[in-house]
Amino acid sequence: MLRLCPFGDYAHRQPLAYPAIRAACAGRIEVVDDIARAEIVAVSHTKDLDRHAEVLKARIGPDQRLVLLSEEPFWDTVWDPDPLAREGTRETSRGPLRFTRLTHLTSDIYRFDRIPYFLLTDPAYARRYAGLFARNAARGAERWRALWAAAPWQAGFMAEARDNPKYDRGFPQAGVAGLSSRRTRIARACGTRSLRLGHGWQPGPRRQALRDWHLDKLVRLDGQCRLFSAIENTLHPDYVTEKPFDALAMGAVPLVEAGPGHRLHELLPEGGLWDLKGLPPTEAATAIDSWDPATTDPAPYMAAQRRMAALFADPAILRAEYDRLARALEAALAGVCDSPAPALSPAG
Repeated sequence: MLRLCPFGDYAHRQPLAYPAIRAACAGRIEVVDDIARAEIVAVSHTKDLDRHAEVLKARIGPDQRLVLLSEEPFWDTVWDPDPLAREGTRETSRGPLRFTRLTHLTSDIYRFDRIPYFLLTDPAYARRYAGLFARNAARGAERWRALWAAAPWQAGFMAEARDNPKYDRGFPQAGVAGLSSRRTRIARACGTRSLRLGHGWQPGPRRQALRDWHLDKLVRLDGQCRLFSAIENTLHPDYVTEKPFDALAMGAVPLVEAGPGHRLHELLPEGGLWDLKGLPPTEAATAIDSWDPATTDPAPYMAAQRRMAALFADPAILRAEYDRLARALEAALAGVCDSPAPALSPAG
């Protein structure tokens, strides 16, 4: 059984930080809190490599491996100087600190079968979706038209306002692009019938400071918006978070940025989402503002609701996805251990 020691300020944001995933990996991977006991030391953000390179170089032995086990492509594309490279190096006073990237961009860990990785980090996601999608699947066409007509907001956006050009960084050769600034530009271009929530849109603490930000979102916005932004921080074919599921669960049509080949199109049938890929922000906003539910056939959207209800009603699907993730994590980490030893000794 592999022994892994998480290290750094972002150690709480990697797959084995979550009890449900750790339980799925029982018998395969053991999480330890002592570097000396581990075959693998894992940091979760390139910032931890920069901040703690000297400490890591001093503490990691020649028979141990260092990995960047990142779950968040937003961090990788914005802050990592070379996110597409499998192997990386940081210079220290003791010589080079070498590490292996295990990320969305460099591994198969996050290449889900039926349920995306992010939903596995907390069983509450699947429980909540099971109830809400069962409710939504029972609604008929006239009920959906009435709900959309009664919704006080044409569109909703709940994400931090970001305007810095650094968030646009992308890697077209890998099908990867930054979206959070584009998402902000679309939200800002929409009219007064759009709801904008999140840090930078109004004063107050960040939503992550809430005791249960996800439940607050579902309860607060259920039935309140006809359309709802599910645009991710980063465009990556396998990167799907709770956002499109939340929009559907709340009874809104998800606004996404995906394009051909994105895994979202495997999850949801045509009409279960609205893909804004390729539309300039002002054109996207104009289309959003002018969307009329009275002239929209709700049948494809209802099919998406039924598909989600079936997906989250079957516990076997969720168990299989946890097992797939555990096997993928074990294989990726074992592959690092089996690779030729890098020069990690204090002598460099």
